[in-house]
Amino acid sequence: MKRNKNQSEHDPKQQETPSTEEPTAEVEATSVPEVSATDEHIAELERDLATERDQRLRVLADFQNYRRRTDEQRAEIGSLAIQDFVGGLLPVMDNLERAMVASADNETTGGIVEGVSLIHRQLMELLQRYGVAPIEAVGCEFDPNLHEAVMRVDAEDVPDNTVIEELVRGYAMGPRVIRPSVVKVAKS
Repeated sequence: MKRNKNQSEHDPKQQETPSTEEPTAEVEATSVPEVSATDEHIAELERDLATERDQRLRVLADFQNYRRRTDEQRAEIGSLAIQDFVGGLLPVMDNLERAMVASADNETTGGIVEGVSLIHRQLMELLQRYGVAPIEAVGCEFDPNLHEAVMRVDAEDVPDNTVIEELVRGYAMGPRVIRPSVVKVAKS
C-alpha cells in the first residue's frame, strides 16, 4: 500500500477494515451481559430508593408520634399543676363558707358576711374558669368515686344508699375528682 505525504501511519482510512460479521457478533455478545448488568443495577437502586423512602416515612411518623405524646404530656402536667393549686385552695374556700355560716346568725357582723360572700363568689368564679366545679352530693346516690362516706344514718323517708348530708364539699376538674365530698349516707 502506498501512503500519501499528508496521511500518517495511523490514519484509519489507510488501515484495513475488518469484516462486518465478526465484530457484530462480539458486540452482541458483550452488550447482552452489559444490559442485564445495567438492569440489575437499576433494580438494586430502585430497591435502595424504596428502602430509603420507607425509612424516611417511618422517621416522620415517629416524629409526629413524639410531638403528639409531648403535647399530651405538657397538657397533663399543666392540668396536674392546676389540680395541685386548687387542692391547696379548697381549705380556704371551706373556711370562707364556715365564716359565712357562723356570722350569718350575728347581726353586728353583717358587713363582714357580705365581704366574705363576695370573696367566696369570686373564688368560685375563678375555679369555674379553670374547669373546677363542686360535686353534687345531697340527694344523689352514693358513688365511692365522688363521695367519701363517714357515717351511715338510719333514714326511713330516703332510699337506701342516698347521700343525706354533705359535711365537706367535694370538687372535680373535668372528669378528675380533686377532692371527694365527705358525706353522710342513708341506710334503711
